[in-house]
Amino acid sequence: MTKSVPAKKDLIIIIIIFAITFLLYWLSAWRTGSTETPPNAYFNELAESFLDGKLFLENPQSVHDLTLYQSKWYVPFLPLPSFLMLPWIALFGTINTVVFSAVLGAVNVCLVFLIIRGLIRSSWIILRYIDSIWLTILFGIGSVHWYISTFGSVWYISQLSTVTFSALAVWLTIISRKPFLAGLALGAALWARPHIILIYPLLVGIGYMGFQETIPNSRKTFLIRWISSSILPLFVSIFGILFYNWLRFDSMLDFGYVNENVATHLRFNLTTYGQFNLRYIPQNLWAMLLALPSWDGKSLIPDGTGMSLLITSPALIFLFKARQRSPIVLGAWFSVLLILIPLMLYYNTGWYQFGYRFSLDFMIPLMVLLAYASQEKLPNLMKVLIVLGVFVNMWGITWRG
Repeated sequence: MTKSVPAKKDLIIIIIIFAITFLLYWLSAWRTGSTETPPNAYFNELAESFLDGKLFLENPQSVHDLTLYQSKWYVPFLPLPSFLMLPWIALFGTINTVVFSAVLGAVNVCLVFLIIRGLIRSSWIILRYIDSIWLTILFGIGSVHWYISTFGSVWYISQLSTVTFSALAVWLTIISRKPFLAGLALGAALWARPHIILIYPLLVGIGYMGFQETIPNSRKTFLIRWISSSILPLFVSIFGILFYNWLRFDSMLDFGYVNENVATHLRFNLTTYGQFNLRYIPQNLWAMLLALPSWDGKSLIPDGTGMSLLITSPALIFLFKARQRSPIVLGAWFSVLLILIPLMLYYNTGWYQFGYRFSLDFMIPLMVLLAYASQEKLPNLMKVLIVLGVFVNMWGITWRG
């Protein structure tokens, strides 16, 4: 059995994980009466426009967070989700973006399980099978990924598709010795959220571990072969994105965000201080680590601008145990730190939301780190915190309702 082919048991578990997760995400949307495509889904309309040979929306149901340019409304967010929707819309004419989100979310949970199993089967970590399930639960329903997967709106679909292809890139790096495929997957992820390229150090760390197993003491060879092969599709993807911007806004560097029709309370910061600024760091740190729910006299109410990761996913406190000098651990930590730079400088915290949704940009490296932190067996306290996180995120679904 080669490392690139999942064991039969893994395949069965993957099918079960997908079915249960999809059903849970869909039932969560049904529970809140939100099973229809929302007016701010946009990517479905953009896919229809692509089929008509247009890059703008003809008659959008809503214009919130769209960009007006030369009397046409454009979706500023990059169109990876629209590309994924194209085949379905071409065949059936429409798509339910809530179902699409639930499917994409379930795929993401399966990919996290595959990443953990891949690390185990590569003998890079020692972890019991049941504990790989525990970590998958943490990601799937013990983090904000659960909440995000039940909407179908433009912001959340963009976030989910980023997770899909960044997780795919990590998994392909683990199970394959073909860096071009990993670069291709990461290159696709850039078409949702371009800064996800900063996860590349994790791919390098994983690739280096695998390369050393086949060609020991070959750092120079690794730099020439692995990195050059993996980085080529990234350059192609970046050029494609710049060309797409030029087609939309007559400028390769204009993503449409500066002139975006944002909410009133966000417009002042965007127009006065720009999309990225050092003055935004305190509000972003607060939303990510310190923001707490409030008491309205009857019950706790989440803060819609964000809520601490230590509340929504308290098991993350075990990240402090990921201190190995492995290239993978170093690459994962470096990726997290790099991704935090644009997130901390960004003009908004991801509002309106439950928890801190931008954490999904670096959640895949965090899951790798947690796998290393767990070592041979998940501590009982970590399991308790995972369960607590599940209940917190269940509260988020109820709050939404």
